[in-house]
Amino acid sequence: MSLVSIPQASKWSSDFLYKEVLPTNISYLVQYGKVKKHGENGSTMVDLNDLKSYYDSYNGKRELNWKKTLETT
Repeated sequence: MSLVSIPQASKWSSDFLYKEVLPTNISYLVQYGKVKKHGENGSTMVDLNDLKSYYDSYNGKRELNWKKTLETT
C-alpha cells in the first residue's frame, strides 16, 4: 500500500494522466467513494494503487464507449 496525501496524489495523478489534476479533484474522488480514504486525526491519505485502478477503469470504460459509438455510426 502506497499512502500519500491529497496534494501528493494530485501531483502523481497529473504525471500519470499527462494533464493537470487538482487536489480538489482528488478530494472529490474520496468524498464520493471512488477512491478509499485512509488516515486518521483529520489527515486524509489515499492509496496510489486505488487511484491507479480508478483511472485505469475510468479510461477503459471511456475507450469502450467510444469504440461502441464508432461501431454504431
